[in-house]
Amino acid sequence: MQIGCCWFDMSRKTLSNLINDTSWKMSAVEFSVLEMLAKHRGKVLSIQELIQGMPVENRKVEILTESIERICFYLEKRYASLIERVDDQGYVLHNKPSVKTGEFSAIPFRSISKKRYSILVAQILLLIVLIYSFFEPAVDIKPENGHVLTTPSGTVSYFPSFSSEKEEQAYFVQSQHFIESVETCSMTPWSQIFLSVSSGDPQDGVISIALRKDTGGHANLKTLKIVPIDAQWDFINHAWLKKVGICD
Repeated sequence: MQIGCCWFDMSRKTLSNLINDTSWKMSAVEFSVLEMLAKHRGKVLSIQELIQGMPVENRKVEILTESIERICFYLEKRYASLIERVDDQGYVLHNKPSVKTGEFSAIPFRSISKKRYSILVAQILLLIVLIYSFFEPAVDIKPENGHVLTTPSGTVSYFPSFSSEKEEQAYFVQSQHFIESVETCSMTPWSQIFLSVSSGDPQDGVISIALRKDTGGHANLKTLKIVPIDAQWDFINHAWLKKVGICD
């Protein structure tokens, strides 16, 4: 099923961007929400209906909201309005995006507070970078939690993104293992690496990695979605980094 610029494959539980040829392996929560909206396209589903269709351990309004926001970011700004928050009712998936120039209310997350929005931006930084690549901003994006990794071929900026300090601490060992593995690369073509993890247990959450390099004044990006093989991410080593293109 096509949704905006993306193809929603229900059998594989993926959402594929037909423009930049990237594919997103959806989490169980994200898939259940989009599946329900897609099967009832054009009909408003209440928040309670959507929550009841989610995995039992994730049935919370906050998790529903975050899942819809991540889906909208992947649909890109031009198609985000396909999913609309209907006040006091629920959500609806439209056939065509609504056009409301200059109105923040046209975006489904209009009711988010500034603090909540800041947390969301950090959690889905990889998708923001993906959208950012289509524009020519005057000021470069410089997240505050950046680190500099030293590899034999030079330095790489590394930006881990977590929704909270608690989540950052939970993934501290895995993040350090990733850093140490990247620093073994004899050559890496990327100048920036962004990493985030979807909510869930260390072995169940999806790892999102965005790679960026600037060539001729334009940003070249590559995105990866990985379902961890083990909780400690021991599968990430020099051979794996070379296989996925992080190392040359």
